[in-house]
Amino acid sequence: MSTSFRPSFLLLLTCGVLLVAGILPETARGQGVYLTGVGPVNRSMAGAGTAAPLDAVGALAWNPASISGLANNEVGFGVELLLADVELTSSLGGGTEGDAGAAAVPSIGWVHRMSEDSRWTVGLGLAGVAGFVNNQPAGNPILGGNPAYAMSEFLQIAPTVSFLVNEKLSIGFAPLVTLGEVGFDPIGPSVITPTAETSQGNRKHWGIGFQTGIYYITDNHFHFGASFRSTQWMETFRFFTPSGLVKFDLDLPMIFSLGTAYTGWEDWTFAADFRYIGYDDADGFSELGWSNLFAAAFGVQKKMGDRLHLRCGINFNQPPIHESDVPKNVISPLIQKYNIATGGSYRFAKNVDLNLSYVYLGHNSLTGTVPTVGGPVTVRNDVSAHSLITGVTVRY
Repeated sequence: MSTSFRPSFLLLLTCGVLLVAGILPETARGQGVYLTGVGPVNRSMAGAGTAAPLDAVGALAWNPASISGLANNEVGFGVELLLADVELTSSLGGGTEGDAGAAAVPSIGWVHRMSEDSRWTVGLGLAGVAGFVNNQPAGNPILGGNPAYAMSEFLQIAPTVSFLVNEKLSIGFAPLVTLGEVGFDPIGPSVITPTAETSQGNRKHWGIGFQTGIYYITDNHFHFGASFRSTQWMETFRFFTPSGLVKFDLDLPMIFSLGTAYTGWEDWTFAADFRYIGYDDADGFSELGWSNLFAAAFGVQKKMGDRLHLRCGINFNQPPIHESDVPKNVISPLIQKYNIATGGSYRFAKNVDLNLSYVYLGHNSLTGTVPTVGGPVTVRNDVSAHSLITGVTVRY
């Protein structure tokens, strides 16, 4: 094989290995309500970014200390269009397919070094970090023949500061402000209310938390990072029903991330993240029966000349929802086996990149038994999804 073809061959080989790795773990699921990445660049790396700051949006999302590792001041904008296919069937016969349409998820990141010789870097991130939507039409026996709707959206604002302790080590901190909305119609029967009622008038609710991190670069081109995102303590969610006001506590769970990256191979970046998400200890999710989970993300980037970067990755993890939890999560089946990601960036003007990525959530299913007046009923959710993420990065 000639040397000129070697980089392209290696990129294809690496993506092939990641693809096979994603198909093998049959028991893996997604990260529950959390998105596996933020912004077009980080999403194309399958969310691996704790020790690989490739752009402002991804660095702000996963490790506040890593913004010191960006080569330039920059601002990035992105939007994700996520289209999910959800099918709900049961042993009662029949079934329905969801029609929620495409959900739009925004992402904005700004990072600025205070001066050329300053140890301080500041940033501001604003991004959709979690959520889902499921809209089932009328006609499904397990839903009593009635339509059903469930959704959640969580937007996070992260003013961030990072301090360069020395040329290898940086630390960072970000207070987090979260804006969340949750809706169910009907709202029951569930852990929120024992009877099925129409739910209206639910407003957006605020929450607070924080994220802290550390980022270290070694002499042999290995990068290491760790971050802790606290529980996002939300206001008590309020739902208006015909019988009165219903309240429910729901907090976004903590995330602990460890990451490593290698940049010693010219024009290549390899990244891996390992995460622990604490659903057991988060109000609301614990009542819904969700379990703590471990997640992993692997991504690779190849620089193809002065203008083009190509990327691919895989994300997988343990299930937060088990068969025994199906009765509490019939309309919110947040299940995944794996996410496969690909994408790239093209510099079409000086210091301006166009970013594009695609994420595929392969077919997943979850089956469980739901008790009814007529006896236990077997219920199955089938889920798949496609995401297209685009955006622009401007360096200055």
